[in-house]
Amino acid sequence: MIFPKIVLGATFLAMGAIPMVHAGCASTQWQPASKPGAAIRPMVYRPGADNARFIRVNDERSDDRSDAAIVGLWKFEMIAKSTPQHTNPMPDGTLIDFGTAVWHADGTELQNSGIRNPSDGDICQGVWTRIGPSTFLLNHYALAWTNGTYTGPVNIRAIVKVDANGDRYSGGFQTDVYLASVAVGHEFDETTKLVTITGSFTATRVTINN
Repeated sequence: MIFPKIVLGATFLAMGAIPMVHAGCASTQWQPASKPGAAIRPMVYRPGADNARFIRVNDERSDDRSDAAIVGLWKFEMIAKSTPQHTNPMPDGTLIDFGTAVWHADGTELQNSGIRNPSDGDICQGVWTRIGPSTFLLNHYALAWTNGTYTGPVNIRAIVKVDANGDRYSGGFQTDVYLASVAVGHEFDETTKLVTITGSFTATRVTINN
């Protein structure tokens, strides 16, 4: 679901190879045009193995907002912070990435990195699930390019919690940067890890008024 230029070997190659991403548009919500009390709800058609069914993809929130509290557009920051189990290759407080992210009601996420050069790839995608009240697990992948060369996949895992007002989330992340190649069967190779980066993940919701 990024980073600075590559300097001084694999560590900074990895930093330069971590694009984080998300950008997208929410679907228009239809208004009822028939009898009172009726409503047309946004749906998508998803064929199954044995039967077909419609699933809801709109971002209506439940009363406690816990199920869909994460759905919407966010401005995010990722800040490096070492843990007792892991020491980062850069100082705590280093800006790893910033940008905008869209968490969709269908469990997918799209992110637009502000620190990555678009020519090296600044868009990446992820999937999410709710693991507790207003608490969400993100599994995010970026495909890192540096100076026109593909360097490998970047896996970002994060756990974030949306606050009671629904306008901010915070949590932690771990980013693993891998070396791969443009060869059949090896594009997503995670055998060679270049670097791991941990830190804090914070975001504020973008609304029609801000």
